[in-house]
Amino acid sequence: MAPSMISALSAVAIMALMACKVNAATYLGCVAETGTITTTTTLGNVGKCDTFCGGDGGNTPYFYFMASSEQCNCATTTSAAMYWTEGSATDGTCTTDSNYVLYSRVTSFNFQGCDTNMETDDAPPNVDNFEDCLAACATEGSVMVEPLSGSNQFGCRCNSAYTINGGTPAGSCDAGTWFTYVHSQEATASGLARRRMRERLQKLRRESQTLCPGGLKACSVPGTSAYECIDTQTELESCGGCLSGEYQNVMNSTLGIDCTNLEGVAKGAVTCVNAQCQAFACRNGFELASGLCVSIL
Repeated sequence: MAPSMISALSAVAIMALMACKVNAATYLGCVAETGTITTTTTLGNVGKCDTFCGGDGGNTPYFYFMASSEQCNCATTTSAAMYWTEGSATDGTCTTDSNYVLYSRVTSFNFQGCDTNMETDDAPPNVDNFEDCLAACATEGSVMVEPLSGSNQFGCRCNSAYTINGGTPAGSCDAGTWFTYVHSQEATASGLARRRMRERLQKLRRESQTLCPGGLKACSVPGTSAYECIDTQTELESCGGCLSGEYQNVMNSTLGIDCTNLEGVAKGAVTCVNAQCQAFACRNGFELASGLCVSIL
């Protein structure tokens, strides 16, 4: 995606629209793995996690809560379809409390339950992310989303009605069942439009964070508006993170290390393995200890 994405996602616009929070978080399902996490803390319940992620946690669009550890994770993305796991069909809890309950803080849809089938007006193509279906059906009265673990995509259905018609309730919410949502008829045109815009901005924001192929990070190039795609797990001069911060995310990213500048390391005697510098030879006056060169003088 071109650097012009910055203009479409100005920090002022995102913060202004995110300030108009939906009254309650919307349940998206139970997952075994999270999306992109920005902040993690321990809180007593879902409500406290929602409040935290809407404030000190960074005002993120999503959050994950694990009941067994009371772990609250504020997030900028949802999980891949392959990670959806079993949860209650009605009350938004997970069958296994060591899994994460995923919530959206920005959608205007309200969770109704899970069905095995229902009547629909429109069937958009399968999408790669849960939120893409909510955005595709944002002007409709209801939406249905089905995690497809086999293809790692989501089935998507829209309906003009503000109710779910012809549905057969599922015994649980899981991959292969339809998660159903409706809009409130009381939502005003202006309020709904504002929420749709917020959903659109969050989609653009997510896309801006996937500028590079899988496994690579978009790292800022100092003094320019450009970026380069780097594998920070193995890159010698940006080990563990981008040396000058992530592109469009400089203030909230892990800075990397230039392994070639580590003290005491012999020339050419260092690698980056699993995002950590590992030396294998040292200069005179240093000795090797746990992958680092330590002064013995």
